[in-house]
Amino acid sequence: MATIKMIKPGLLIIMIVLGAFLLAQARTSLVSLPSRQHVDIRINLNNLDQTTTLVQEKRTLTLKKGINKIDFSWQNVMIDPSSITLTTLSNPDKITLLSVSYPPNEAALIWDIHSQTDLEEQVILSYLLSNIDGMVTYKAIADTKETRIDLKTFLVLRNFSGENFNNVATHTNSSKPFNTRIHNLETKRILVSQKQNIPIKKIYTWNASEMPHEPEKSNTAVGIPTSYEINVPLFKGKTRVFQQDNKNSTIFLGEDMANFTPKGDKANLHIGDSRDIIVTQHRLDTKRTNIQRNTKGHIQVYDEIIKDKITMENLKDRPVILSLIETIPGQWNPVHISMDYELENHKTLKFSIKLLPKEKKTLNMHFKVLNIFSQKFAQFNRVMN
Repeated sequence: MATIKMIKPGLLIIMIVLGAFLLAQARTSLVSLPSRQHVDIRINLNNLDQTTTLVQEKRTLTLKKGINKIDFSWQNVMIDPSSITLTTLSNPDKITLLSVSYPPNEAALIWDIHSQTDLEEQVILSYLLSNIDGMVTYKAIADTKETRIDLKTFLVLRNFSGENFNNVATHTNSSKPFNTRIHNLETKRILVSQKQNIPIKKIYTWNASEMPHEPEKSNTAVGIPTSYEINVPLFKGKTRVFQQDNKNSTIFLGEDMANFTPKGDKANLHIGDSRDIIVTQHRLDTKRTNIQRNTKGHIQVYDEIIKDKITMENLKDRPVILSLIETIPGQWNPVHISMDYELENHKTLKFSIKLLPKEKKTLNMHFKVLNIFSQKFAQFNRVMN
């Protein structure tokens, strides 16, 4: 509970309850006090780990000529006292905020405000409030051919602040503000946007640093992670993906935590694993070259020429796109790589390979890794590959 009151020295003229958190019963019993006219809360969806939310209230103060003392106090809610600000709107040239003081051992503060004349002044009271926040969730429905998707974005509001908000304008950085009601201990799921017929590309991803190189030797069936690639900006949030079937219903494909994706980048929604694509990688040959030894004849530094072969087989009855990711740590130079690739960074190569139904392809990788330190030399010189 929060209250604001104005006190004239020696004479109590009027008390104004201006807090963001006055309980409904208190407002009813003090009917002569000005009511809260408008409330805004602002949720930053780019930082859902934040512990406080900005709340702004619009009120009308009745000020007397001279110095007015306004007392703002709160109970059973968590407000950051250093965040509380009072902004005048109607007559800023006639009003001066002289000082603000914080009574010891109290959840309160007192403003000294000088007014040039008797007047009514609209103000905005702003503060950071704990235990009220929001998160984003998505519902995606793909068509039967998996070429397009409909995407709905929801804001989940959670209010454990101790205050009831009967009519609040909620602002996010993803859509226009909307009005809603959110009571204490209430969670509400609100549809904030929906986009239809978004083109999608089904991608199968094999990452050499994470997947087994010889799946036939694995004790369990190896699945290739499968996802929908879409060119849509996203906030971080849980995503449930469905697909339309031929019976005017939907089937559940999977659940993923979408990462923050800025406009212009591509997002991937994981929908499961496929066992109809087989990727096998073998190291055919390694050869040391440009060997450098110390005075005792021990190898200190050398280069290594490496030959790898990766085979890919599509067991499906339709074409697929396989995203194959290879990682080469350290400094390296290509000798011969049989397929086109993109460098995501200095050590990560990404191949986009189209496989026709029942097709099998081979990728040959021939490259040289430079300046490899022997184990003892690396240990003594604190070199990390």
